Amino acid sequence: MSKHEHEHHDHSCDCNDESCNCDTITLTLEDGTSQEFIILDTVEHENKNYVALAPLEGDEYFIYGFNEVDEAVEFFSIEDEAEFNAVAQIFEKRFDEEQEEGE
Repeated sequence: MSKHEHEHHDHSCDCNDESCNCDTITLTLEDGTSQEFIILDTVEHENKNYVALAPLEGDEYFIYGFNEVDEAVEFFSIEDEAEFNAVAQIFEKRFDEEQEEGE
């Protein structure tokens, strides 16, 4: 899992409301367990798609690449450190802009 510590923004969904408008996805992790994540944002960078996912609780988020195959979505870890850093920077900039707009 490509993890990015996220200390400045709270994107967790703490409404505990079944009618919550948060976009969530449940993923099966490498150890076979399932975990629900909030979809924070998606971006396209150099013709590849990326998603930032946050656990329902916590102050970090994870960045994955993804491909849409037919009607399914396949996630993959970003192995290249330069690629990961470039994408993480895009997400951080977007999250900073969202926080500034909300103030």
